[in-house]
Amino acid sequence: AAGLSQELQLKHEVFSPLFDFRYYRNPGLDMTTDSVFRTSEISLKTRYAKDEIFVINDNDRLSMGTVRWPVFEFKYTYGFKDVLESSFEYHKFRLSFAKRQKMGILGISKIKATGGLILGDLPYPLLYNTIGNQTPFYVDFAYNLMDYFEFSSDRFVELRYKHSFEGIILNTIPLLKRLKWRLIGEANVLYGDLSQSSINRVIYPLDMNNDPILPFSQFRNKPYIEVGYGVENIFRFLSVQAFHRLTYLDQNNVNKFAIKFNIDFNL
Repeated sequence: AAGLSQELQLKHEVFSPLFDFRYYRNPGLDMTTDSVFRTSEISLKTRYAKDEIFVINDNDRLSMGTVRWPVFEFKYTYGFKDVLESSFEYHKFRLSFAKRQKMGILGISKIKATGGLILGDLPYPLLYNTIGNQTPFYVDFAYNLMDYFEFSSDRFVELRYKHSFEGIILNTIPLLKRLKWRLIGEANVLYGDLSQSSINRVIYPLDMNNDPILPFSQFRNKPYIEVGYGVENIFRFLSVQAFHRLTYLDQNNVNKFAIKFNIDFNL
């Protein structure tokens, strides 16, 4: 069907940590631990994007998105046990929906919703670990006020919303109209959960008081939320955004506010 594409992937990896990490190999049965594991998996990704526009240069093809229709993606991954000494059997499911919507004089909105589920008891490096960003530079696929791998879960949902106001506000100011600066805003929301069977594999490291601590954070009864706003098209390539973290402010060393920079050359 037009707009339908599929991608098949085979992958084998060896995880040998450079940080202090161990896990229980057989939780509930014995206290055997290990720090190294192997995975062998097959993945099938199905993507549907009706009326997608591409720019083609020789063998390279760049997607310019769709005009009216949303883009759907579904990815299924099966992990084999005892294939090339792989350690675990598991199933991973991931579904996403993305839409770019023109809002007339109000500008352009982009929304993306994603959900994921893992079936199988895995060490936390194989779970859904959120991508944080502690640099001064904006990363569009990360959470820009979250620490690296701050949360870990085996099921999650997330919603990302971005809006460019084009010139509806700043064009009312003569000097800024000449500069062609544009206001932008975004909101990112994430919620997840972690099954007890996956927690049982965790070996808790000790803090300075020799008390056991979980090496990552768990979601409680609320989502993680951050919002950002700023200006883009400065000198035609620079954007500056201010970000506020609205939840989980009681975590250790939380960054509640930050300014992020981004360089983007638009065609």
